Amino acid sequence: MSQKELDILRRALAREKAARKQAEKILEDKAAELYEAKQKLEKSYIELEDLLSRKDSQLQGVFENIVDAYVIMDLFGNILKMNNASVKLLGFSDAKESFNLLEMVHPKEADRVTESFKLLLEQGAITDFELYIITRRNEEKLVHINASIIYDKGIAVAAQGIVRDITLDNIYQKRLEAERAKYSQIIANMNLGLMEVDNKDSILMVNQSFSEMSGFSEEELIGKRAKRILPIEGQGDTIRFEHLRRRNGESSSYELKIKNKLGQLKHWLISAAPNYNLEGEVVGSIGIHLDITDLKNLEIQKGNLLSKLAKSNDELQEYAHIVSHDLKSPLRSINALVNWIQEDNKGKFDEASMQNFSLIEMTLEKMDQLISDVLNYSSIGFSDKEKHPVDLNHLVHDLIGILYIPDHVTVEVENTLPEVNGDKTKLHQLFQNLISNAIKFIDKEKGYVKISAEELPTHYKVSIRDNGMGIDKKFHDKIFKIFHSLNKSKESTGIGLSIVKKIIDLHDGEIWLESEPEMGTTFFFTLKK
Repeated sequence: MSQKELDILRRALAREKAARKQAEKILEDKAAELYEAKQKLEKSYIELEDLLSRKDSQLQGVFENIVDAYVIMDLFGNILKMNNASVKLLGFSDAKESFNLLEMVHPKEADRVTESFKLLLEQGAITDFELYIITRRNEEKLVHINASIIYDKGIAVAAQGIVRDITLDNIYQKRLEAERAKYSQIIANMNLGLMEVDNKDSILMVNQSFSEMSGFSEEELIGKRAKRILPIEGQGDTIRFEHLRRRNGESSSYELKIKNKLGQLKHWLISAAPNYNLEGEVVGSIGIHLDITDLKNLEIQKGNLLSKLAKSNDELQEYAHIVSHDLKSPLRSINALVNWIQEDNKGKFDEASMQNFSLIEMTLEKMDQLISDVLNYSSIGFSDKEKHPVDLNHLVHDLIGILYIPDHVTVEVENTLPEVNGDKTKLHQLFQNLISNAIKFIDKEKGYVKISAEELPTHYKVSIRDNGMGIDKKFHDKIFKIFHSLNKSKESTGIGLSIVKKIIDLHDGEIWLESEPEMGTTFFFTLKK
């Protein structure tokens, strides 16, 4: 081998050695990069495992704490996993207890469950399914189920479902439907017309009574504007005002004049209230209607009768005064003639004739008193005076001061008498008649009349007690009747106590007595506060 060839070989070996070192350097660098990548990958794998572990723990918490029962089972119905809500709902002792859910299905649901399970396998999911089950505690429950199939590489391996207990909801719903049916029946058949309208006055609902009141069928009313189908007699302003009140959430009662389908004028009393939706917004109104046409007609008749009665009363009062005057004139003439005859024939008549003249005079006096009492009785109740506060204490003491009271009789007010609202003149007449009667019929050597009062919840009760001759019980109901007198003296006309009763009636009170012969009499009467 020549030197030249040897040099070429050395240079080739040197280049190969340099190339080998360069390759080793590259391999070392790549190995370092791969090691670093491996370290990063191992770190990422550890982080992923930690993340997956944490996520699984979180999902397990959700699984355990979900409100509804959540169950995973195999395709044969055997429980694989369930949460705490499932344990409570299905009556298990713990979540690890094994059981086949299909055995819990109520016997009456067997066929329906079989069909539903087939449908679940075909569709992969089933929702809003309800069925009855028998729990491990032997309780019958109605449950709502949302179920779906779990797949592994496209193959169905299990099923999962959310089960909700709707037993109470079902009971409440049935009760609600029963209540709705009951009240719907009541609404349909009550004698009050019911109508519901929206904010545009369109009719949404009416009951049978409203149809009968208006003359329109339900089909003719629903969807129509109430004020158009039921024309209102000049009361459009009232309707607009009431609609505005409903919009503002106000309830009220008012009267309307309505023309029904036959064109008949009717008077309705309406009680209306706003209707709200679930958000509390006014969406219309509900009105209850009462036909008061007959009542209105009676009120008109009553007004006419009262007007006629007032006119008749005025005429009667005028007639009473005329009759009184016309009757008293001849009496006065007769009395004057009797006196003239006595004067002209003084000393010529015997004792019997003079007694007859005395009887004529007594009869004339009694007739005059009778006419006066009849006029007083007819006048009670016709006074136009308004009632005012009257102090009975002052009234009675003033009266005692002007009455004739014999020396053997005392009149005493035992306690303070009240103030009442009434007609002072008539109350004066009331006490005068009762006190005078008491004095008149005292037959004892020492007589007394005692007056007292007590307060009741709505009235005052006054008593006038004497120790006179008394009244037999069989006459207690008769003495207040006109012209009924127990004493036939010339002073008694039988009208005084009738006037007393009439005055008490005008003051919204009552009168009664307690008495026995020879034991005295107590008159009780009440006067409204």
